[in-house]
Amino acid sequence: MAIFLRAGMALPAILLGACALQPDYRRPALDLPAAWANGLGGAPAPETAPMDREDWWSQLDDPAIDQLVSAGLSDNPTLAEAAARVEQAQALVTVRDAGKMPAVGIEGSATRTRGRSNPSGGASHQTSAALGARLSWEIDLWRRVREGATAARHRVGARTADARSARLAIIGDIADTAIALRACVLTQAVRDRDIASRETELTISRVRLALGSIAPVALATAQSNLAAARTDRIAQEETCLRLIDALVALSGVDSTQVRSLIAGHPPHGAEPWLPIPPSSALALPAIVLLGNPGVMAAEKEAAARWSDVAVARAERLPRIDLAAVLTGQWIRALGSDTSFTTNSFGATLSGPLFDGGAGAGNVRWAQAAYREAVAQLSLAVRTTIRDIEDALAARQSAALRIETSRETLDSARFALDANMARWRAGAISQFELEDSRRQFNRAQQGAIAAAADRARAWVALMRRIGPAADQPALPKPESESKPQ
Repeated sequence: MAIFLRAGMALPAILLGACALQPDYRRPALDLPAAWANGLGGAPAPETAPMDREDWWSQLDDPAIDQLVSAGLSDNPTLAEAAARVEQAQALVTVRDAGKMPAVGIEGSATRTRGRSNPSGGASHQTSAALGARLSWEIDLWRRVREGATAARHRVGARTADARSARLAIIGDIADTAIALRACVLTQAVRDRDIASRETELTISRVRLALGSIAPVALATAQSNLAAARTDRIAQEETCLRLIDALVALSGVDSTQVRSLIAGHPPHGAEPWLPIPPSSALALPAIVLLGNPGVMAAEKEAAARWSDVAVARAERLPRIDLAAVLTGQWIRALGSDTSFTTNSFGATLSGPLFDGGAGAGNVRWAQAAYREAVAQLSLAVRTTIRDIEDALAARQSAALRIETSRETLDSARFALDANMARWRAGAISQFELEDSRRQFNRAQQGAIAAAADRARAWVALMRRIGPAADQPALPKPESESKPQ
């Protein structure tokens, strides 16, 4: 039905009468721990400088990681896809905001007719033309348009957080894989030395067997040990190749350059090395978790779905659309011209009377979708807590193993040096010397694994935290939003 309003009617009363169908969104209450269970010392500590840096990976002081990350971020399909999703969400905001403003269009027409104007059958022509502007505007009486725009803005925030999460994942994967590859290369060198030692042992065993000093079973044991060491070396080489392939896929750098970067020496030294992460304390769980990109994306999606509930409710209520038309018309017939202008202004009231329950079903669907988003937010928080606690536990374990592996390595090095001196003096056989060498090799492998785990645990932690610059201040909600 249509209702036409006189120009003197007070529209501000209608425009200002828009009412909300539900309270404004408030973040659902989340079960956040007061302190980290696996934090160093068991108590929260203030956040330190490395957590505040956008280029946090540079704190590892590893030129290979810096170059690989730079290459991986410069041209990455995953980041391009995430950026496109952000642009789509931003474009939808523009579309939704347009609904708040009047829409202005233009209409035009032209016709020419031929008829008979006298009894003699003379032909007559009539030409008419019209051109005018049309304005239409929906009065957002129930905040349907406004809530739709609000939902679109929240989804921009969600897609932006997704993009940051994708960026963190790429950086974390590159740094973690580069560290693993450095450790693999170092371990490969240790295995080469172990193979050389076992080859020496086998040569000695053959001489001793020829002299009748050992039984054939001792020679078989030496051969078996050498074969096993070579098998482990082959498996280690495959692991390194897989890590190289992963870095090629992540960064876009070819395998030759990846090998060259990993083989490079540290800025201050010429020995094989693994990056040492900076010591840092973790901020309070509430600060870290609410700044996590995954949690932020889930929270923004929950906010968007809260607005979707309001939109679904507003769709069940009457709508008022204003329309105004200003048209100029020109008519030429029988040799005379006529022109005149018409204008109209009115309002159309429309609303559902009976829809078979579709409107109520849409509201229930929107409410269920909001509850789903709240559950996903809770799951995101729990998953993030687990990942951070795992990273903290790994960091603690690696720190302890660094100390014990260093003690083991120092003791093994001392024993090897001592037995080397004894062997040169003829106090022990080369067979005993090689046994000390293999113990030293095993200690080196343990030290390499501990150092790599320490650096990788720090990367995993930073990947879950993200730069502090991305962490907005989110106050605790006064009350949880619940669909009514």
